[in-house]
Amino acid sequence: MQGYRYNGILRKALLVDIEAARELMIKVELEERFTSHNTLLISQLVDQLLNHLEKITSTD
Repeated sequence: MQGYRYNGILRKALLVDIEAARELMIKVELEERFTSHNTLLISQLVDQLLNHLEKITSTD
């Protein structure tokens, strides 16, 4: 039961982080360009967060 509660809290935190990173990526993309180093780094972060979310979601 504790694991489920922890995963639920972690899932919500990840969703907030994913949305914030997505918004930052869009902002940087518009200011710099789609293939800028910063845009690519943020995109990789979004991918990592999504992979983590998928991992904890699949264990529920």
